[in-house]
Amino acid sequence: MQAAVDDSVSALVALQHAPAGALVPVDGDAATHDRVQAAFEAMAPNTRRAYGSALRTWGQWAAAQQVSGLCPSPAALRRYLLERASEGAGVSSLTVFVSALRKLQALAVVEPTARDQLVVDTMSGLARQAAAPRQVSALTVGALAAIYETACFPRVGRGGVLEGAETALRRGLVDIALCWVMSDAGLRRSEAAALTWDDIARWDNGSGRLTVRRSKTDAGPRTVYLTPIAMAHLEAIRPQDADGSESVFGLSVASISRRVKAAARTAGLGAGYSGHSGRVGMARRMARAGAPTHEIMAQGRWKSAGMVADYTRNENAERAAKWLG
Repeated sequence: MQAAVDDSVSALVALQHAPAGALVPVDGDAATHDRVQAAFEAMAPNTRRAYGSALRTWGQWAAAQQVSGLCPSPAALRRYLLERASEGAGVSSLTVFVSALRKLQALAVVEPTARDQLVVDTMSGLARQAAAPRQVSALTVGALAAIYETACFPRVGRGGVLEGAETALRRGLVDIALCWVMSDAGLRRSEAAALTWDDIARWDNGSGRLTVRRSKTDAGPRTVYLTPIAMAHLEAIRPQDADGSESVFGLSVASISRRVKAAARTAGLGAGYSGHSGRVGMARRMARAGAPTHEIMAQGRWKSAGMVADYTRNENAERAAKWLG
């Protein structure tokens, strides 16, 4: 006995979109009809909508691939899951799809291919990959140079309006200074948001010293180094009559993350950039220059060498080239 569904997208979606209490046509005896009806009455509206969306996407893929939408082979399901994951679908979304197809197969009384061990193992592998720690993309010198070249281009704002040239210039100069200072000083986004002009001192050689007064790990203030180029970018945004207690960037913690992401995206750097990218970038820049771990720890205010080792694992591995040729 089989529910009145076929391999078409419309049939798959309609079955899951059926409202609670509505008649869901099925072939077979009254017992089959009652089972299907009871299943849909017990299903929450949000669940029906989520299942319908997942099955719609699946049905389109199945039709394009000319595979059964209702009873596909486990190998076809694995291909679909891997393809969706490569396109950015999360494990939670894929889990909803698998659950929806399992429900559909159970109601239609067909071979439960969605419960095959190959499908189970594929989902387990995707979940393990998703759980693996992913390192934040780093604001290295190359990334900073790309941001410098593109930051002042007019962008479409959150309200959908394109910036004027002057607005884009002001915003872009702040973005450039923000990214350089965060990368030089290894600032957390909260530390960057709390930074005031009194916290920055210029030295005769053009470099600077930045005092971190609010820190996640330090009870007292810590002073770190700023390169001459970072100081030059700060001078470009400093008002002539700036009050020492005035915020340097004038941004909230959340805004800093958005600005770093947007600057990286405009520069064509791809995904993975965040308010933490400066800390990773500082560690990598110093490691590539040959700085010892304790010096990187001092600039980043780390109390443990573990984080430095994690952030600079690729740079540390490259050191073997000196000996391996």
